[in-house]
Amino acid sequence: MITLKEVQNYSKHLSVLYVEDNDKLREETAEIFKLLFAKVDLASNGEEGIEKYNCEKYDIVITDINMPRLNGIEMIFQMREINPEQKVIAISAHDEPEILISMMRKGVSTFLLKPINFDEMLSIIYPVCRDATAQNMNCELFEALNVEHKKYKNIVAKLMTHLRTVEIKNAQIENLYAQNNPEDGRSQMLQEYFAKDEDDEYEKVVFLLDDCEEMSDILSEIPDKLSRYVDDKDIENIRKVRDDVAKLSNILYRYTPFLDPLAKSLEELSSLIAEEKDLIAKLDVKPEQILSLFDAICIDLSLYVKRFATESMAMKNIHHIHQPTTLSIHQIIGLIRPDLADDSGDIDFF
Repeated sequence: MITLKEVQNYSKHLSVLYVEDNDKLREETAEIFKLLFAKVDLASNGEEGIEKYNCEKYDIVITDINMPRLNGIEMIFQMREINPEQKVIAISAHDEPEILISMMRKGVSTFLLKPINFDEMLSIIYPVCRDATAQNMNCELFEALNVEHKKYKNIVAKLMTHLRTVEIKNAQIENLYAQNNPEDGRSQMLQEYFAKDEDDEYEKVVFLLDDCEEMSDILSEIPDKLSRYVDDKDIENIRKVRDDVAKLSNILYRYTPFLDPLAKSLEELSSLIAEEKDLIAKLDVKPEQILSLFDAICIDLSLYVKRFATESMAMKNIHHIHQPTTLSIHQIIGLIRPDLADDSGDIDFF
């Protein structure tokens, strides 16, 4: 014989809708159900039962069959159209085979005959509560698996984004290596040029450690954020890049006026990114070209930050050092908005 405690092991977390037109019987039986279930809602007829069912999710529906306005069989039929897996226990005073067969066809899990015997009720509702609890656990497990699936899908997307950035950087390093090959004399020219760097004897200007760390973080994240936009089309990534470029500009403006041209070019780029639609249009058509240019600039600026964390930026020819990066930024602006670039490659925003 099934005990109350055994039923409670499965029923204590379940919710029930109990539909019964007899007021006295409904209230008395509801008190018993409250010992078993976490939540018990009541309805006095089939129409009221459907109204409550449309507003709440119930693990089990327990209903009388013969009721005014809408009988239990029709109510069960409508509920099963909403949720084919709904657990239903029918209560009837009839024991004719055709009535029981009709109830089973309508989707009744099991049935009770009036008058209800407590021990018999426990035995009948026990397997229904056990199955409903197992069903809930399966749903929870399925949801948890979905959450994990989405989490790992996002991780894979981020890894692919990083992989794309690494591939671009490798390609650009190969290009830089080819450009600086000693055979064409360029490496020697660069060495001779930078050997002529001269610090201003009255001023020594270097990047502060905090600024170096912030700029390095920003420069490492910009290509990743643009790549994430290409993958998921989340406009927030574009807006974050806009803010990052503006931060770089603001930091550079705090130092020597020799950096103003570079800071101004970043400021112009940030303003253009803020318009969003033009950059998005180019990213949708030529993502690799835009990503490659941004990545090249970030590499240049990262090397720039590293160098002038120790060396003074107050040198006579520093404008020649950051001029190529400034021109690269103008190249991006001209690519995004050709109307902002003239034949010489200069940008005019006014």
